[in-house]
Amino acid sequence: MTEDQAARLKELGERLRAARKGVDETQSRAAESVGLHRTYISRVESGGENITVGALYRLADHYGVPASRILPD
Repeated sequence: MTEDQAARLKELGERLRAARKGVDETQSRAAESVGLHRTYISRVESGGENITVGALYRLADHYGVPASRILPD
């Protein structure tokens, strides 16, 4: 993984965390609501896991934000 890719994953994770906290939800509750495991969400939010497109859309929809707002440039 390049430094640019790692930086983008970290930023994506930070944006997902901000969206989740914006709706005052725990990782566990979000995971249960969208059918993911809490540790997967934790790894994505920390920039350690590359999220799938499907999971990104499910979380973005659940948090009420456009997926495009989560993706870094």
